[in-house]
Amino acid sequence: MTNATSTDVSVSFEPASSARKLPPGGIGRLGFFEPAAPALPLNPDDALADIAAESGGGAQPYPLVLSASPLDPRAWPAIIAARVAGGNADANVAAGRSSASSINVETADVNGDELPDVTLYAARADGSTAAVSDDWTRLSRLIERFSPRAGTLYPSALARDIDRLDAIIDQDLIGTLFAVIASSEHPHDERLDRRDFLHGAQRHAVLRRVFYARLGWLDDILSRSPYLLGSQPTDADAHLFGVLFTFDIGYRNAFPVPDAAVVDYPHLWEYARRLYGTPGLVTDDDRRAIGLLPGADGAFAQPWGEPAFTETVDDIRAAWNA
Repeated sequence: MTNATSTDVSVSFEPASSARKLPPGGIGRLGFFEPAAPALPLNPDDALADIAAESGGGAQPYPLVLSASPLDPRAWPAIIAARVAGGNADANVAAGRSSASSINVETADVNGDELPDVTLYAARADGSTAAVSDDWTRLSRLIERFSPRAGTLYPSALARDIDRLDAIIDQDLIGTLFAVIASSEHPHDERLDRRDFLHGAQRHAVLRRVFYARLGWLDDILSRSPYLLGSQPTDADAHLFGVLFTFDIGYRNAFPVPDAAVVDYPHLWEYARRLYGTPGLVTDDDRRAIGLLPGADGAFAQPWGEPAFTETVDDIRAAWNA
């Protein structure tokens, strides 16, 4: 990818106007976490070209805004792509033209009871924004393409393998995780930990088996390789990290108490901790939003309530931060 004269492209995170509500301190109404097909019938390049045309054309790259939450596993491929891209970026905003630009990732405070959809916006010259894409499964690739480091997370030689792993992670982990949460709801508001999971919640049990079977399969892959496809992380690792990072502290509250945590898979646990500790990949703002670090008042954010009991460690927060 060719570098040219640059203008800044900022990628920032801010709550979407159509944010959905999280339950205060509980998981009883988390059924809305259901991955949906993209609602925007837009070709990203066409959308960016239209924005350039509205402003008189030319090759000026416009600021990009990623509306997302660190609480959402779907958001992490795009977040990681933006942070890995770093430095310079090529923003294809006019047909056949591109300009090198710097990417600056900023995370805004996320209200504890709001979770934005994952959408990439571009700023118009008049200060308004236009949606570029809400296809959370592919936003990471789109963002990386704006950078001269394109190919870092999605090298062409591994494209087929990355596509296969991304689909498995998105369907069997993220999709199944959200389906488990949806099936955790009960018409009489009976508490989850009082239900008969062995005999009475067949759908819930089947979904959990799919989820944990995939975790076991991925743990086996990582027993032979530091990353899913070799010695360097790819887009598939970004998709997997979003699940691992949000599961122990949050979404495991939708599972029965005896069910496993990430820490119970030795290779996944070492891998998740390694990515978590990579400089610049996860910010302290992200850690506070998830509930891994306390805020200025010393209290931990608990958007899903108190972290679920983990048999193998006394304090799951301390284990992640060790």
